[in-house]
Amino acid sequence: MTALAVAALAAALAAAAPAPAQEGGERATLAQLEQRSRAFYALLEHGERERAAAAWPGLEADLARFQGGLQARLDRMRDEVIERDGDLEELFRSPRFRDPEVMSLVAAYHLAWVRYQGAQLVGDAAKKRALLQKAVEGFSQFLLVNEVPEIYADSLYGRGLAFLDLGDTAKAIEDLSAAAETPQVGVKARAALEEARRRASGRKTPAEEDPEALLARLGELLPRAAAGDAAAEKEATTLARGLAARAGPWPARVARLVAEKLGGGTPAGVHSTYGLFLLAQLAVDRGRCDDVPPFAEASEAVHDGTRARLRPEILYLDAGCRLNAGQARAAAERFAALLGEFPDSARAREAAYYRFRALDVARASDRSLTPAYEQALDAYLSAYPRHEGAVEARYLLAELHRARGDCKRAEAEYAAVGTGPFAARARLGGLECRVVSLGKGTGGRTEVLAALRTFVRDASDKGLGARAALLGAVVAAGATPPDQGAVVELLDAFEKHYPDAQELHPRALELRLAARVATGQLAEASRDLDAFLALRTDAAERRGTLTRLGRELATRAERAAPAGQAPALALARRVYAVLVRESGDASDRIVLADLDLRAGDAAAARALYEEVLKADAGSAEALRGAARAAAAQGDREHALAYWRSVLDASQPGGTAWYEARVAQVTLLAEDGQKAEACELLRAARGRATSAGGDQLEARLREMEPRVCQ
Repeated sequence: MTALAVAALAAALAAAAPAPAQEGGERATLAQLEQRSRAFYALLEHGERERAAAAWPGLEADLARFQGGLQARLDRMRDEVIERDGDLEELFRSPRFRDPEVMSLVAAYHLAWVRYQGAQLVGDAAKKRALLQKAVEGFSQFLLVNEVPEIYADSLYGRGLAFLDLGDTAKAIEDLSAAAETPQVGVKARAALEEARRRASGRKTPAEEDPEALLARLGELLPRAAAGDAAAEKEATTLARGLAARAGPWPARVARLVAEKLGGGTPAGVHSTYGLFLLAQLAVDRGRCDDVPPFAEASEAVHDGTRARLRPEILYLDAGCRLNAGQARAAAERFAALLGEFPDSARAREAAYYRFRALDVARASDRSLTPAYEQALDAYLSAYPRHEGAVEARYLLAELHRARGDCKRAEAEYAAVGTGPFAARARLGGLECRVVSLGKGTGGRTEVLAALRTFVRDASDKGLGARAALLGAVVAAGATPPDQGAVVELLDAFEKHYPDAQELHPRALELRLAARVATGQLAEASRDLDAFLALRTDAAERRGTLTRLGRELATRAERAAPAGQAPALALARRVYAVLVRESGDASDRIVLADLDLRAGDAAAARALYEEVLKADAGSAEALRGAARAAAAQGDREHALAYWRSVLDASQPGGTAWYEARVAQVTLLAEDGQKAEACELLRAARGRATSAGGDQLEARLREMEPRVCQ
């Protein structure tokens, strides 16, 4: 039984709403029962059989009484609702039902395990059988629905053990096989499964299956196994693991027996390679990997007849435990030690494989391990070029070369991968290398894009398909001119097609948004803009993207036919409003003001221009904009004042100077001040100093008949 499983079940109780007084007392009672249960399990864990035998009957009775009382109350509540034709679903959701139900389940869970463990401590066959049958019933109620994986796995394991002790090996094998596939109890369930299969195939008599007799037999076999008797070793290992798989006091009893027979009573005294191996294997079976390193260290100094065969096994167990515990670097070192000492052992190939796997994990946080990782890949490929693991090693080596920018070597390794589980990944890696080699323009780009499209269409692996689709979009966007239609095609509904590729969604969204703007799909672009603005991205990258979008939209609004101007203008204003809000840049503020003015919102435009002028009174762009906005509002006085400021700040005869003169003449004429307008117009004759000035002077001459009449 695992503490994790108990915690998972009790979590529901801890999260429940505050309980009434009655339930508060019941919770206190349950807490005491849980404490007693944990103390009972600890006695078994430490092999204190006599104390455990004295403790379990009272604990079992108290748990049964407590759980029975809760169940009776739950039954009454249910019956009352049924009698008045009430809503059972509402009852089941209510805290007054849910709280005692969870407490009942916690008690029932402990009760099932206490009954199973109690059966290991009684001598009466009939009583033992009755306890085991009750344990089966208790575990079964947690297997109806897999709501809590820890509880489900632990109950499968417990029921499998109970079936095994009842002699029903078929049901035991069924439960233990399922439990062996779970991460929660897989290791110890596999050990118990081996014992179940042994019993199912051995046709032993009841006397031969008596655990006490089997323990005695194990005691006889251990010295012979340690001396190198292969047959005794095989039988002793099977017996030891099978007895320990019974759980309860048996793991501790078996370990103690090994220590007594081979180490003078303590594990530290074991100076037999076989004994150290068996203790390490039993520790792994129990999920106690922390116990393994001392056995591995002790085996270094033992030089007996089984060393060459069993020390590699101990090192392999130690390395595997470290790898599973997330100690990738330490695991790689252990695998390397195994390979260094025993390069031709039965575990050498597996150690070489897991060494490069461990180094791959470890170098994620320590790049200095990359040379060791590359050496491990090369060593594996040199020693096992035709083994199935070689395909993976070759693919990983290709990825390493590509990450360094050495696509020539990478492509050679990708090509050597051939068929199998890494074929698609290697094919995509080769395409990624081809993309890297592309220059600007279209040279080779069309062929690579076609190959990526084919890959996307054929990909059965959604993760690879997502990478290929995004890469294809990058290739299309980088063409001269960009193939924005292909970008939209590849990335349309990308998030829906590839929901698990969330790390790629932001880049896909950014590319698709730009492509939709470029192709005029502005309604879809508006939705993508909403999604893009909701992202939490790097501020500089976000600003760059929005600036590019804003420029594209502003240009589109300026060049579009009248019917198509409004959507582009509205979207451009949204983009620049965000830029202004997030950066406050004066140039963005002026662009937004220009867009507002073009959209007919002169008041908003003028306010933005004037904000710029507060910080920079001489900004020619802001002055011209403010003048146009004031004129659009009908405020000719201020418009003329702004244009006078432009004139004062401009080189006479230049484009800006003439623009201001044209505006002044126009405003004065519209205001009925034609004489003043005519005077300004004639004073500007012949002063042009630029091509732009020439054009504007020509406009003034065209205005003269109308203004100076």
